[in-house]
Amino acid sequence: MYIFLALISMWIVFDLFRGYKKATNKKTYLTKNLSILFGIIIVFFLFGPFFLISPVKIGYSSLESDGFTLFYPTFHKTRVQEIFEMAKEAEEDNKDFYGNIKNTKILVGLSDIDMLRFGSHPKANGSGTIFGVVIRESKATPNIIAHEMSHKNLAEISSVQTSAKFPRWFDEGLASYIGKMDYYKTEQDLKDDLDKGTYRKDITEWKGIGGMFQWLSLTFIKSNPRLIYGQTYLMVKHLFDEYGQEKVYNLVVKSSESSFDKAFLEVFGITTDNFHKEFIEYIENYPLLDPDIVN
Repeated sequence: MYIFLALISMWIVFDLFRGYKKATNKKTYLTKNLSILFGIIIVFFLFGPFFLISPVKIGYSSLESDGFTLFYPTFHKTRVQEIFEMAKEAEEDNKDFYGNIKNTKILVGLSDIDMLRFGSHPKANGSGTIFGVVIRESKATPNIIAHEMSHKNLAEISSVQTSAKFPRWFDEGLASYIGKMDYYKTEQDLKDDLDKGTYRKDITEWKGIGGMFQWLSLTFIKSNPRLIYGQTYLMVKHLFDEYGQEKVYNLVVKSSESSFDKAFLEVFGITTDNFHKEFIEYIENYPLLDPDIVN
């Protein structure tokens, strides 16, 4: 959503400049158009995608903890305390990996319209950016909140939007790992996906803005989130299992200083493509039976 806003903003500035050059009365042109632009910005802060960082939050109240602030609709308190406790649990899960993190703003949305106006996909359960986290009230769980918090923390630690810095498989897989989302897929499920040809072997190529669009296409347009979230969760879990949490964290830190692929090679001594090939081989050879049963 914020990438779309950035592109639209660039177009508005360009169009404003083009119109200014053609205007006969430049002062009137600027006054009129800048007033409209200022009004749109105010609306974005009061009711739109910049609500999380707005100093005024009309119709919303807040609860605070040591590590986060939860904003909720003042006249809809159905699950407020429950979500507040969930957020505490999610914060601890994130601290286990990221260490000390800055205060997180969490915003509760009630509907598709709320999710859209606050900067999320209208059908999403939540979203996380450097501004904070948006959670759909009816779908809130500790897992989902922790997942979205990870997006925010990863963006913060790298000082950029994660869609531009980290490939989608790692950003989403890490968020699912921290959110303990082991309910999407098992290794055996992934082995079945490989056999059926539904496993995405090109996923390590989904980088930057183009990778983000590929991700959105598969998860929202084609509506098959379980396939891709399960795959990326298990890919990142394999990283943790094979190399340990400390090295995965080092990858995050080093990626803030250089490219992800370069940092990956430096930390793990293997390219992302070769890692993925090894992971696929691991899944292909995954035992059909539980090792305990075999023994």
